[in-house]
Amino acid sequence: MQKNTRGEAGIIEQVSANDNTAIPTIKPAPKKHRARCYMMRTGVNGFTENEILRYCRLSSARNYATELERRLDIQLERISEPNGDGIGSHFRYRITCRADVMRVIQLVNGNATAGGYRGLSQTEINDILSLYPEAFTAA
Repeated sequence: MQKNTRGEAGIIEQVSANDNTAIPTIKPAPKKHRARCYMMRTGVNGFTENEILRYCRLSSARNYATELERRLDIQLERISEPNGDGIGSHFRYRITCRADVMRVIQLVNGNATAGGYRGLSQTEINDILSLYPEAFTAA
């Protein structure tokens, strides 16, 4: 029989009844965390619904983008791109300024702390912020 106990920084310790030792395992990040990190890491190029599906293995990227707008009171730029087959189109979403990216970073790290999984490190935050020039605003 094994028992799970929560340790510091979201590490779940599995305690075996046989040898009474703790084996630390890190709790996996949820889908929203993966999607939001991908959205920020695309920089000024933005992301499409299909890219969220392909790289994060999630569907309905429109819902993730819309939720960010509603929760953080930000506005993502939407650029209509035709599909490769010429039938229909998808939106390319883009975060419009560095201040909005900071709001998303704070949300991601706040949720990670509350949920017990690993958030973004300072190095990752700096890398993400470098993708958004200080004076960048969407056209």
